[in-house]
Amino acid sequence: MGAGASTRALEELEAALHGAGDAGKLVVRHCDLRALPPELLARATHLRELTLEHAKLRQLPASFGCLVLLERLSLAGNQLETLPLSFRELQRLEELDVSANALHSLLGNFCDLIALRRLHLHSNALRKLPREFGALRSLELLDVRNNMLRKLPASFPCLTRLSRLDASRNKLKKLPAAFGNLRALRVCHLGRNALQELPELFGMATSLEVLALQHNALYKLPASFAELTNLTSLSVTGNRLESFPGDQLRSLNALVTLSYAENRLSQWQLGDRSVHLEDQDEGFQDDAEATEELSNVLGNPLSALNTVQYLDFSDNTLVTLPRRGWSQLGELLELKLARNRLERLPAGLGALRKLRRLDLAGNKLTVLPTALLSLKTLECLDVQQNTLQELPANVGECEKLDQLVLTRNRQLHGLPASLCRLSRLRELRVDRLCFLALDDDQTEFCRGLAKQIRQLEHRQPVAIPKTHEIRSTEQQADAALMASSDGHVEWRASQVGSAERWVSSTLKQ
Repeated sequence: MGAGASTRALEELEAALHGAGDAGKLVVRHCDLRALPPELLARATHLRELTLEHAKLRQLPASFGCLVLLERLSLAGNQLETLPLSFRELQRLEELDVSANALHSLLGNFCDLIALRRLHLHSNALRKLPREFGALRSLELLDVRNNMLRKLPASFPCLTRLSRLDASRNKLKKLPAAFGNLRALRVCHLGRNALQELPELFGMATSLEVLALQHNALYKLPASFAELTNLTSLSVTGNRLESFPGDQLRSLNALVTLSYAENRLSQWQLGDRSVHLEDQDEGFQDDAEATEELSNVLGNPLSALNTVQYLDFSDNTLVTLPRRGWSQLGELLELKLARNRLERLPAGLGALRKLRRLDLAGNKLTVLPTALLSLKTLECLDVQQNTLQELPANVGECEKLDQLVLTRNRQLHGLPASLCRLSRLRELRVDRLCFLALDDDQTEFCRGLAKQIRQLEHRQPVAIPKTHEIRSTEQQADAALMASSDGHVEWRASQVGSAERWVSSTLKQ
């Protein structure tokens, strides 16, 4: 079948080449071509664009360089291990895609393709790039993600027109010292490598707008980072950063998204004493000098990020948050602080006037600030798996609240009466014991929520039963109740020592 399939593929290629005529474009995809006959190439020298994708090509003929008019070439999804020496003859080539092959190296003369502007090499087996790689001075886009590169050649910073780089999912341990010379670089993805530090002059790449450094081994950011004033998105998730680099980030006036999750962040600045001074504020009130010092110590290094809309500090080891300066984050829409060690929150969080989503799951909170529950813009509040004993009585002031998650707060045995004022609430998750403690008005409110959801979906309403009608067969379970959009009630139950499981059943009145 192999030979026959290859013969049919050649016939299809012949027909496609004949049909291309003088158009200069040939596209063949998903066939069993395996090899290109040299005589066929000799009749294709007029082509300007050639696409041979997923054709099971294992090698290219030595005469492939005869296609000297090619401007765009895609060989993606084949089985190529090398490119022929004649490849250097494609001097007009502007775009090349050899992604998803089996290339393990590129010859030095590959860098003679001086017209190349877009190069896709992702998902190969490349261990290094040619040392002459910097000769590709017209290159604007380079995608080498998902290879096995351990370093970039010293000539790499000579790519002065490069604006987009994706080198994620490699084994890079360091970048060239002159990496900052890439002054045209706007989008840079370096995630999932083994970088321990960035070059000291990294900040010279002042055109950077998007920088992804997630899942490396970074323990600090260079001082020159402060020069990246055009940066709008920064991710350093999954590194080894122990303190917040306020000095480097305070000048990033265009920053919109900052992800600092999964680090070792335990203090907001080196030598931060805010943990120890948290309860000493009143003792300094009569001492102006001490009060000023305290203000500096407890200052908020985030307050300079007044353009940020998304902040993620999940999965760190934070014990406290800065007490002041939250009102400066006037554009913040989403704040994630899940799975830290927070025991209480500053009242200043209530000054986040545009905040829509707040994730506080997996901390040690016993109470929430009253000011926080007065946010008129808050739509989603997740405080599951804390040690809450009660919710502030003013929870009903969150007039736009759509989702409220309170599960795994074992000491929470009831909800405030103002809950019934949350007219936009669509999802409420509480432990079983908390739900059973709701009074009749609150139960009626939950029944009304379910009815509204069903009406919105043009279905018959299903009522949530009163508390005395609910029975659970899981006597030793932690059960979370959620009124779902299909009128069912979902119980998330887990017995001691057993795996979690989902049980969904319709409860009838």
